[in-house]
Amino acid sequence: MPSLFDAAPRTSTRGAGRVGNVGPGVIGVGTHSDLVVGAGGTVAGVTTIGTIILPAGGPWIIYGVFGQVVQQTATPGESFGGSVELIAIGGDIRPNPSPSRFPIGMGGSFLGATNAQRCTPLALWPVNYEAPGKASIQMNYREESAVTVASLVICGLLYGLAIPETKRITYIDRVRVATNAAAETAVGDFTLSESASRITHVGGIIVQDNVLVTAEELLGFFRLSSDSAIIQPANYPCGQAFGAGLGAVIEQPFAFVPRMIPVDIPVPGGSIIEAFIDLSTAVTNNAEVEIFLAYE
Repeated sequence: MPSLFDAAPRTSTRGAGRVGNVGPGVIGVGTHSDLVVGAGGTVAGVTTIGTIILPAGGPWIIYGVFGQVVQQTATPGESFGGSVELIAIGGDIRPNPSPSRFPIGMGGSFLGATNAQRCTPLALWPVNYEAPGKASIQMNYREESAVTVASLVICGLLYGLAIPETKRITYIDRVRVATNAAAETAVGDFTLSESASRITHVGGIIVQDNVLVTAEELLGFFRLSSDSAIIQPANYPCGQAFGAGLGAVIEQPFAFVPRMIPVDIPVPGGSIIEAFIDLSTAVTNNAEVEIFLAYE
């Protein structure tokens, strides 16, 4: 898969916009991320997962399209997976993203009464679109073949006033929590170095801990927030997701590292960045969650 760093830096054609309410000591308007979560369809074809509305200001440069898809119920003899499509329903995107079928993963069929949890890594595609402030972008998922139970999908956009430039990591920190709730849960706070000037990468990872339970998928996203910098919208996907297992063989057989997403978020030194996790569905036993933040 191409790297987001392969794209040449490009800035929007107007000055910086403003996002949200800002107070004393708040600086900059950097990159953002937003996403939608929902079920696809059971027939081959397109289902609308949701709509992303960009903040006022801009114009915004959309520099990444991402997605994940997992099975909610594993069914023998059925493959699953497909692609994400962008449809501009309010405000012109340049160039018009049509066609825009970004693949987010496919899984083959299996035979028998057991199937391990399947891991779907994050699909993250570099793009270069310009959209006005408050543009509405419909996120569609195209299921390639009919399935008995609809797949669960996360898809979204990375955007900012410019495409982030290539950065090497200077500092990196992490916070963690164990949770099983299908609701937003605080993971922890990052306290940045007094010399910090900008966040360059973010990443998250979730894995099932304790005893695995059959027929439970594990999919989630994390959110960052701060009173010191203009961060939101800041809803990011985790690096992996897991489909529901079937029967007794429901292992997670691999070790994982987070997929670090390039960003460019100006911050004052000593900023506190709060991190939260939201599982799309509840699980019986706790999942282990780690959120990583790199900065310079």
